[in-house]
Amino acid sequence: LETLGPSPEPNLTVLWSKRLPQGFKDYAAQISIKTSAIQYENDEVMRPVYGDDYGITCCVSAMKLGKMMQFFGARANLAKSLLLAINGGRDEISGDQLAPAMPVPADGVLDYATVRANYSRVLSWLAGLYVDTMNVIHYSHDLHAYEAGQMALHDSKIERLMAFGVAGLSVAVDSLSAIKYAKVTPVRGENGVTTGFQVEGDFPKFGNNDPRVDELAHELTHEFITELRKHDTYRQAAPTLSVLTITSNVMYGQKTGSTPDGRKLGDPLAPGANPMHGRDKHGALAAMKSLAHISYDDCRDGISYTMSIVPTALGKTPEQRVRNLTAMLDGYSGYEAHHINVNVMDRAVLEDAMEHPEKYPQLTIRVSGYAVHFIKLDRAHQEEVIRRTFYEAV
Repeated sequence: LETLGPSPEPNLTVLWSKRLPQGFKDYAAQISIKTSAIQYENDEVMRPVYGDDYGITCCVSAMKLGKMMQFFGARANLAKSLLLAINGGRDEISGDQLAPAMPVPADGVLDYATVRANYSRVLSWLAGLYVDTMNVIHYSHDLHAYEAGQMALHDSKIERLMAFGVAGLSVAVDSLSAIKYAKVTPVRGENGVTTGFQVEGDFPKFGNNDPRVDELAHELTHEFITELRKHDTYRQAAPTLSVLTITSNVMYGQKTGSTPDGRKLGDPLAPGANPMHGRDKHGALAAMKSLAHISYDDCRDGISYTMSIVPTALGKTPEQRVRNLTAMLDGYSGYEAHHINVNVMDRAVLEDAMEHPEKYPQLTIRVSGYAVHFIKLDRAHQEEVIRRTFYEAV
């Protein structure tokens, strides 16, 4: 990166441990501040699972090198799934019956217990459909396009993983929090499905180190992987789960109606496991602690968090910024959190790059599990990146 300049490839990952040499940690932090092109993953939570000879083989997922392979595909939209639970299994946009029919919550303020029970029914149905779909995809892929060349480089007897994923976790969690701690009344159209929600009162939001809502994130991910594990998988692959969206959070948001947390129809979901845009009000460390509530044991395919912080928040001098960033990464590792992308830049730089791309041919940012030249994103994705929280305080 120092020789060639900032670049999204190769997708560089530092396996972080407090026990790394201080000089290496400082150098990695310095390059992050300079290029925003590195992601960090917690060696302390992965090494007990995979041993010493492992690598990051997808965006953020670890595997034993030469001894494991992964079947992967798609993500389950947890935010839209919650709307199915509120609408009796019907799609909130088309009105079609998607999930099995279930009782629609009574008119008026939503009852948390009723919604939560419906939500569990939707997640159970969705997990079965997801596994069946993945089984068909990967059976067909092996039948018609078996990757013999790649598999020849593996041991003859390997461990197979089936990597599932979720999107919209923070939207679902904040929505459940709103129903539980505030008063949420659905607004329904002529066909009976929700077109919006009226929210009275405040509610805890994911990303502020508040256990009332952070534990809901742990609860949801644990419930969904538990449901996935109930089903037989192709070639007895072990189910894993990721909280990772790449850039699909924009597309998923376009297909998701207004949600009880206040997000509007078509608005992007938060990327990966990030708090929803602008809701993490208590600084970077509070958000990091919230992320750590999501258990790596439930999400072995990775828990992707993208942090954007302005340079001055890390310190006044280059030395202070390096020292503070390494301390933050040490702390994040100590919380037993899994993954973090680090972007160190001012929002104004991205806004200028959006209007004058010719000035920023090498401007690289971390998105959700990978890096990209900012000017190569389409306008919708650029706007979503700019809407994210840029921390001005640690």
